[in-house]
Amino acid sequence: MQIVADWYHPNVETPYEISSLPWLYNKYVGHDDNRDSYMNNLMETRNITHLLNRTWYPVILYDHHQTAPFPARIWIPPAAEPTNPNLHPLFIRGKNLIGSAMGYAFDREGKDGAISRFAFDFIYPGYEDSFGDFSHIISIMTETALYRYATPRFYTLNDFPEAYRDFTPSVFYPSPWKGGWWRLKDAVDYCLTASKAVLHTAAVYRERFLYGKYQMGKDVTTRFSNEPPYAWIIPQKQWDPPTAALLVNRMLLQGIKIFRADDPFKADGVSYPAGTWVIPMNQPFALFIKAVFEEQEYPDLTKYPTQWQGVVSPQNFPDAYLPPYDMAGWSLPHQMGVKTIKANNPLKATLTRIEKAELQVDTGLPKAGYAYLISPQINNGFTAVNRILKKGGKVQLAQAAFKVKGKSYPAGTKIILSRSVSSSFMQKLSKDLSIEIKGTGSRIPVKIHTLKAPRTALYRSWRASMDEGWTRWLFEQFEFPFANIYNAEIKAGSLRTKYDVLVIPSMSTNAIIDGHTKGTMPPKYVGGIEEAGVRNIKIFIEEGGTLITLNSGCNFALDKLGLPVGDALKDVRPQRRRYGQSQGKASPVKFACPGSILRMKFDSAHPVAYGMPENGFALFYHSPAFKVYPSAEKTAKIISNYPDKSLLTSGFLVGEKYLKNKAAAVEVQMGKGKVILLGFGVKSRAQPYGTFKLLFNSLYYGALK
Repeated sequence: MQIVADWYHPNVETPYEISSLPWLYNKYVGHDDNRDSYMNNLMETRNITHLLNRTWYPVILYDHHQTAPFPARIWIPPAAEPTNPNLHPLFIRGKNLIGSAMGYAFDREGKDGAISRFAFDFIYPGYEDSFGDFSHIISIMTETALYRYATPRFYTLNDFPEAYRDFTPSVFYPSPWKGGWWRLKDAVDYCLTASKAVLHTAAVYRERFLYGKYQMGKDVTTRFSNEPPYAWIIPQKQWDPPTAALLVNRMLLQGIKIFRADDPFKADGVSYPAGTWVIPMNQPFALFIKAVFEEQEYPDLTKYPTQWQGVVSPQNFPDAYLPPYDMAGWSLPHQMGVKTIKANNPLKATLTRIEKAELQVDTGLPKAGYAYLISPQINNGFTAVNRILKKGGKVQLAQAAFKVKGKSYPAGTKIILSRSVSSSFMQKLSKDLSIEIKGTGSRIPVKIHTLKAPRTALYRSWRASMDEGWTRWLFEQFEFPFANIYNAEIKAGSLRTKYDVLVIPSMSTNAIIDGHTKGTMPPKYVGGIEEAGVRNIKIFIEEGGTLITLNSGCNFALDKLGLPVGDALKDVRPQRRRYGQSQGKASPVKFACPGSILRMKFDSAHPVAYGMPENGFALFYHSPAFKVYPSAEKTAKIISNYPDKSLLTSGFLVGEKYLKNKAAAVEVQMGKGKVILLGFGVKSRAQPYGTFKLLFNSLYYGALK
């Protein structure tokens, strides 16, 4: 709120009074703080989660949002379809009851324009107002209309969409708003009416809500005492063990009871060692685990018209595309690259409840020989290397697999010369980061890359990008040194003298090139990098720099740099929709994949994919897919691609044929430098820990000596 006020007040009574913020209103991620509630990356989210699920255990959570779908003045429950299948029916009824009480209060007070069952679905569990759903907190939100900040606006009928101009009442919009003045005070008054309605309803139904919370928890506990999954099993032996421990600790924060096996046990005929983590499902909040661990099957709403069409004779829309408000698939184990197993039969194991997941890691260092060795599979290894480089240590990367004393090490293994760093420092790294550090007594007979700390620039537009914020947050978490670079510096040129790597976040080509239009913002914040900036980026690459583009930001490189690579989805991708806007006639689409998890192949011999499995998962989120032209045979290398088999693992996908065998990450040589196209959500919202390595490796690769 302070960030918004500090921008708005100096602009009042100037031509820029209603100009949009040129930066995010959260230090890192803007409104994506409302997408972090099952991941709990941000400190703000963790604080709220701890308060609600570990301290307070409230019965109702009410979260105020802006803004309502125009011309409605406030959006209230019930929500649009589809409904998350892991919600208890009493929760849904309680939410709808409060929404109805709100609507009754608005019309009793003569406050027109309350709308519901439209625009916002709640199938995605990452919203601030939905993560409590699975803890049986009746979590609700409203969306209250604003114009711009505190500036009033007078609306006439000409401002209204055609469908709202005759003020036809409906079941979920019985008192249409007819226009006129709308001020900040009006928005506050509507928020107060809604809040008082929640309090009144809570008072009237106090005992029923309290007992309902107990009943929901009891029902869930009973259900999973008698049907599968009876538990989720998480072995400590993982591709990236510290990331598995992180997943367990984030679930503990949510109030989930998690246990450690005291002895070896069997589940469904499979043996597991002592120390294995177990999440029994016969506990009150178990539906949360089911909602975020299982693979999602996003429903095709065209098959269920009676669920969402409030008409006498529901109509079929064969093969029409009815997209979700946000994500369709988010399965957390797939995103994080963590192996989890469902127990389909009751467990017989001796378990001890834990408050924190701690790895059984051998932190004893080998005798200081030629070098220490760190696996390329572990995300925490990047933090270790950044600390070593900062300390002045010497780090190398193995270009191929090798063996030491009969043990195999993959390409990308980090080799730290023991003479360059103290054993006590390495011991502390091992303990602090929960990583095993191996060693070799003599020089390793393998070709190596010599690492240096990359001089990294992260592009930051005045058209504030949440993906830039997440990238900035991620760099800080893993201790990569970097600097934000703005339009003026790119247009000034001489980038290669200051930087090895330039990172373009996921954003549109238009936002990068043109930025804000002249006259809409104070002059300092107008425009983008323009064609002068494009020329300077080309020079930067040709002189030996590395450009890394992320997800939709790859289209900038395809559009402006003349690469021998095209976007295979350019002519089939559906238009992105804004909530509450009519899209005309519902119709089939050739391709659609709204926020889903797909299967992916990785070339782990390429430096960008060091430490990746051959077969894994990728988060597709408004992403391109690459067709590499024949002319690029000598200049382009495919790092990852969509295989020629069933791709969808979680979410929704139409038009799979447009992705099969297409590249998802590509390196293209350009002069003395290179462009690395990371064409999917390798770090979207800092959730897919399983693919962070592609970005981190790209930074090192861009600065190799």
